[in-house]
Order: sequence, then C-alpha cells, then structure tokens
Amino acid sequence: MTAAPTYTWEFNSDLFGNRVPVIGTFGLTAASLLKKGTLVSMVSGLIVATTDGTGQYIFGIAAQDIETSPTEADPVKVEIIAPGMVIKGTAVSTAAAYSGFTAKTFDLDVDGRFDPTDTTGGGLSVLRTEDSGLTVYCLVTVGAIIG
Repeated sequence: MTAAPTYTWEFNSDLFGNRVPVIGTFGLTAASLLKKGTLVSMVSGLIVATTDGTGQYIFGIAAQDIETSPTEADPVKVEIIAPGMVIKGTAVSTAAAYSGFTAKTFDLDVDGRFDPTDTTGGGLSVLRTEDSGLTVYCLVTVGAIIG
C-alpha cells in the first residue's frame, strides 16, 4: 500500500482567463492512497499520486480522499489541470531563485512537495513564491495533462 503524500496542492488561478479545473472521474492505480489536494499523474491510463519520478506526467489534483485499500481502476475524482493554470503548493526548500519561469522541469519529493533541487523528469515551473520561497505558485510545463 502506497501512503498518500503528506503535502497537498490547490488550484490558484488561470493565466489565460477565468477557467477553473474540470472535475472528472478516472480509474485509480491499485493500492494508491490519496488526500484531497494530492497532485496526481496519469500513468498507463490510471491515476497515481505524483511523487519523485512521476512529476512529468502531472494530470491534476485529487478532489477526494482515498483512505482505504483501493483496487485497480476504482473511481477517483480529479480536478484536471490545463496548460496555463497555476497551482499552489509547498517547497522542500526555498524556490525563490526560480520565480519567473527560469526553469521548467522541477519535480516533487516523495512527500508531494516541490523540490527545487530535482530537475530530472519533472514538469513544473515556478511563476512566483511567497514565505521566503517555501510557498510556490507553479505551472505544469512538461507533459502537461497527459504524459
């Protein structure tokens, strides 16, 4: 059983207008636990929590908790993140130097936090930061929506 990542994300705004994420229902990978706000990826047609190594396939944000033992393809509601939508999360360490889209391939750590030291296989770019760079506002940039 894979525990749900500790840190969560939320939709913040849309650079291209006033769109909001559409909520869809998708199949979940077996034994994947989620918290509302977990950043999720779609891998082989199923939803899985986005953590280190799956960050380039960011699909959306979990819209519900999955706290019991799910089986393969159990339904889960997801807020689908489209290109240009800004999501807000927490960074492992300061990401202030990366504000303004200075790089586009940042990944997450195993707890679901933005990791400014990991630029391998990621898909996030920083628009801006707050709280000394620990609160990040990001866009999905690599493999946006479906990897």
